[in-house]
Amino acid sequence: MKFLKNLFPHLIKDYHLPINGLIEVVMALNRPRLMIGGMIQSGGLVRAIWEKALKNLKNIQKKIDNVLIIGLGCGDCAFEVQKYYPEAQMKGLEIDDKVVEAAQCYFNLATVKNLKISIEDGAKYLTKIVKQKNKIKFDLVIIDAYLGKTMPKNFRTKIFFTQLKKILATNGVVIYNHLFFGEHKNQAKIFIKELENIFRKITLLRTASNLLIFGWQ
Repeated sequence: MKFLKNLFPHLIKDYHLPINGLIEVVMALNRPRLMIGGMIQSGGLVRAIWEKALKNLKNIQKKIDNVLIIGLGCGDCAFEVQKYYPEAQMKGLEIDDKVVEAAQCYFNLATVKNLKISIEDGAKYLTKIVKQKNKIKFDLVIIDAYLGKTMPKNFRTKIFFTQLKKILATNGVVIYNHLFFGEHKNQAKIFIKELENIFRKITLLRTASNLLIFGWQ
């Protein structure tokens, strides 16, 4: 019976939050997964997506010192940044404190070195720091901000794109994780055209069900 319990997904913790709604931590094959809106947000294939992204980036961009992560979740991308750029300083933004609580309890997020976590909205954070006289510049900005299957509109506006450019270092890069199945394919194509009007170069990297969009400064 214990073997069957470990084989099939089973709930170990849930949270009911005003922003993300129902958040569930489930165990499958002895590994935790974070579910929001019925979608896996952390663990499993999500970790593989960011492993592919950072491995690809390492082959192109040798130097990454400062990293901003918008939509930290349970830290899949932070673990991969640490793997490929162990000396990089990371700032992780997450809008729900309970997500961070789950990440530290079940996903070992506290073991990631050089990661500072802030509980705040990513779009509001950018609006705040672009006004600073001696603002920090990031070599890499990762945006993985989904509520279930929906990316908040704040992260898809021209204003937000322009603010991203202002906080990017010379030769810096933004990586958007975009769903790429069903209706999300057309949404991604429109999104890419909008980014092409802002960034010097756009490159794409496919994963199993997602599209990684790289916007270069």
